[in-house]
Amino acid sequence: MPIYKHCQLNSFSKLWVWHITEGEEELIKHISLGLNCTNRLEAITHTNHRKGFLAVRSLLNFANISPDNLHYTNNGKPYLLNGPHISFSHTNDFAAIAVGKSPIGVDVERHRTKVKRVAQKFVNPKDQAPLDTIAGLTDLWCVKESMYKAISIPGIRMSKDISVDLRIPDQGVATYKNDTYDIFRYVWNDHSCAVTVKNQV
Repeated sequence: MPIYKHCQLNSFSKLWVWHITEGEEELIKHISLGLNCTNRLEAITHTNHRKGFLAVRSLLNFANISPDNLHYTNNGKPYLLNGPHISFSHTNDFAAIAVGKSPIGVDVERHRTKVKRVAQKFVNPKDQAPLDTIAGLTDLWCVKESMYKAISIPGIRMSKDISVDLRIPDQGVATYKNDTYDIFRYVWNDHSCAVTVKNQV
């Protein structure tokens, strides 16, 4: 079973992770794609991106969400008509979706040395997070990226507008202006994953 992880994050948010071990033909065999999804798939040329796209649609099935209900804003953010908030992410090996009743973002990344070269783009001097390892930097990058998706406002600067406190293992708190977000963090097989959920007032 390629479902790698299924977590109830809090009383109103969930995470699903898929381990991408199949080829395209196997992935597409068990899902039904409408015209919109088919057109989007045909526009993707890279094999790993196509498999990530299909793995996300497989996760939608497990979450009892029809791919036909998935739409995109002009900025490319996925959303569901008359449904919960949704976010997704994928690497070559894993895909993830997060669903909740308040704004939510998810990101999954493989640990790579490249993260050191781009650290200045997302590290905020106010961040309370371990920055001395590739895994620690990747963890922070995932949090910032998931936060960016949850906020969904163009022009946000990760290194200036978002600050995080990751001193609690596997959890954390992120801040953007006067809003706070709960963070849920996971590490497996040289990958980091973070889900950010806006606190309900």
